[in-house]
Amino acid sequence: MNKHTLYITFDGLSDPLGQSQILPYLCGIAKNGYQITILSCEKEDRLKHEKDGIEALIKSLPITWKYILYDQDGGFFSRFLYIKKLTALAKVVISNHSISLIHCRSYLSSLIGLKFKKKFNIPFVFDMRGFWADERIDGLIWKKNNPLHIIFYNYFKKKEKQYLTNADAIISLTYSAITELEKKFQNCFIEKKITVIPCCTNTNLFSKEKLIQIPELAGIKITDYVIIYTGSIGTWYFTKELIDCILVWKKHIPNIKLLIVTKDLIELELILNQYSKEENAIIVKASATYKEVPAFLSIAKASMFFIKPSYSKTASSPTKMAECWAMNLPIITNSGIGDNDLYFNKHKGGILINDFTIEEYEKACINYLNLSYQNLNYRQIALSYFDNQTAIFKYTAVYDSLTQKGVF
Repeated sequence: MNKHTLYITFDGLSDPLGQSQILPYLCGIAKNGYQITILSCEKEDRLKHEKDGIEALIKSLPITWKYILYDQDGGFFSRFLYIKKLTALAKVVISNHSISLIHCRSYLSSLIGLKFKKKFNIPFVFDMRGFWADERIDGLIWKKNNPLHIIFYNYFKKKEKQYLTNADAIISLTYSAITELEKKFQNCFIEKKITVIPCCTNTNLFSKEKLIQIPELAGIKITDYVIIYTGSIGTWYFTKELIDCILVWKKHIPNIKLLIVTKDLIELELILNQYSKEENAIIVKASATYKEVPAFLSIAKASMFFIKPSYSKTASSPTKMAECWAMNLPIITNSGIGDNDLYFNKHKGGILINDFTIEEYEKACINYLNLSYQNLNYRQIALSYFDNQTAIFKYTAVYDSLTQKGVF
């Protein structure tokens, strides 16, 4: 049985997502008996800091890593140049090895997987990661009044249908996305080949019992009631609404502090400039590597983040949810995102708000304070639904189902 697979991603292994969502899965699949060739797009500055660590991690595993350099500030047409380069790399790999399947992360990479599926009948795994084209519109990256952007949108919606139809296996982050797809396509071909694998985390790394060091932060005292936000600023995340909510909560929790851990410190400053010195006094800023995040989470009482509500976000699974629950933190966020309603209502993962108003912020604070007295085990949610080992098991099962069918 041939078990050499090709994995293609536009996210770099040196990116935060590569560290949390790609490498752990692929290392686990490799340990389960697969030889994997990874093709990725790497940003030069991040690659410089992370390359040695990545190579050390995969050194003893049957993993080969090839990459091209990628400029995230390049225009859309430059993306097609990167696709061309990755396609050329993929062609060399396929020429030199008997590849049993091609696993493509998101829509751009799937252009390559679909091409070689049609040309060589190599099984193609469409790891959709969400409704990518709709995310570009909903996030205002593509504008509805820009004719070129609408051409791009229509092109990738057409491709989306081709990916779903031609893929031998589909990976979805949420059950909500499956519901949307079944409504749209009105037949059962989706259900027969789709697997739900939400964004999972390393629950050994994200564990209060495994912390090596807790950070000392200027601006935070031991008596402060810390609410934490981790991750990107802007596009999808409502930072201003987050701060407004914390200012409302201060009436009920006078010693509250909002700790924002992000690499987007310039973007954050632009938002903070809208607030007074007194309002800014409750906000503490920090930056952290992926491995440092658990230590920052350990000093918080809860995590809070708000995501722009939109159609495309029904297919979203924020990585930070798994990380916060693994650290036994309740989460305060908004409803209508991915499978949030399931995890929060059925499993009591925290508090959902329905709108970004003072009344909703007040209500959320009262509900949260009541919840805080219940001594719930939030880590169990992560262990049951968001553990990396669960994701690795599911991915390996998908790989096994394709390689054992002998469809290649």
